[in-house]
Amino acid sequence: MFEAAKLGASPQRFPNLEAAISYIAGTATHAGEVRPWVRNVDTKVFLIIGGRVQPQNGVNQ
Repeated sequence: MFEAAKLGASPQRFPNLEAAISYIAGTATHAGEVRPWVRNVDTKVFLIIGGRVQPQNGVNQ
């Protein structure tokens, strides 16, 4: 299960990563504002923040 959020909306849950990415696709990012993000609900690890994939180096981000 994945959770995703974009500017101006509450986080939504999705059954797979592709659906979560599709939800935030094309979301603009602005300095000083909340960035769109995707996280794995089971591991609580953020996978995408501000439209950029986060490196998975064993450290929870």
